Amino acid sequence: MGTSEYLPGQDDVLMRAEIVIDIRYAIAHDVIMRTTITLEDTIYYEIKEISHFRNIPVKTAINLVLAEGLSALKNEHEKPDFTQRTYSLGKSYSEYDLIKALEAASELEVGEIKRKLDLRK
Repeated sequence: MGTSEYLPGQDDVLMRAEIVIDIRYAIAHDVIMRTTITLEDTIYYEIKEISHFRNIPVKTAINLVLAEGLSALKNEHEKPDFTQRTYSLGKSYSEYDLIKALEAASELEVGEIKRKLDLRK
């Protein structure tokens, strides 16, 4: 599949690895698109090891690695649900006597009006 093969004991000589990926789409017509990608040698050897240990083709190993990487990227960008913290601000409105509060506000307002009228004299 690639132009270089992994040979055990080949640590001191690294070869450029090229992988050809066939992608087929069938929308209205059969379209075959071939894409060549260049992988770093370390990545290529890791994929070869995955395919060897799982006993799957290199193409399948590449698809697995890409799928896991893409799902990890999607999960990385998902934001957790927002939860607003709440704090007690004291009594609720039902615990206050609003009529007394309105009467007090009215008395203050009347007192302020009287003060301003006295200043005009």
